[in-house]
Amino acid sequence: MRKGIAFVAFALALAAASGTAVAAPRRAVLLRGADAVKGLPFFAPNAIAALSGLYTLEKPAAADASDSGAGAAPGKAAPGPAAQVAVWYSRESIVFAPTWKRADSRGVGAYADAAYSLERGEGTVLALKSEGYTLFFEMTGDPRATDFARAFSGKFPIFFRNAASDAELSFPAFVDY
Repeated sequence: MRKGIAFVAFALALAAASGTAVAAPRRAVLLRGADAVKGLPFFAPNAIAALSGLYTLEKPAAADASDSGAGAAPGKAAPGPAAQVAVWYSRESIVFAPTWKRADSRGVGAYADAAYSLERGEGTVLALKSEGYTLFFEMTGDPRATDFARAFSGKFPIFFRNAASDAELSFPAFVDY
C-alpha cells in the first residue's frame, strides 16, 4: 500500500515538474443503497438474495471544454451530464447461462476471478465474479461506466472482508474512477 501511495506521489510530482496537467479524478456518488432485495432482474424469475444500489457518475468540473454547457463561465467548463449505474451484489452461487458472454477479465474484471456480460435493452449488464460474491453493473453505452465498474470492483473487497454478514455490508459512498 505504501509503495502505491509513493508511486502516485512520484507520478504527480513528475507531472508537475514537466508542466503536464494532471486530470482530476471523476467521482461516482451513491444515490441509494445498499438495499436488501430478493431477485436479480436480469435472470429468470428468482429469489436470489442481493444488495442493490444506484450511483451517479459525473465528469470533473474541469471537463473538456467541448462538453461545457452554454452558461459556463469563461475558462471553466461545466460538468458533463450525469450517468447512472445500478449495482447489485450477491453472496449466493450464481450460474451463468450461455446468454451471458465471457468478458475479458484483464480489462474491467481485473479484480475478479471471472467476468461476464449480457446485452439487456439498450445497455449491458456486467458481472464480476470473485471469491465469495458476484457484483453486477447495469450500464448504458457510457464509457465512464466501465471505468467506474473497474474502480468499484477494486474498492469493494475491503467492504466485503470487513462485514460479517450482508446486514453489516455497505457500498462505498463515493468511488473515484
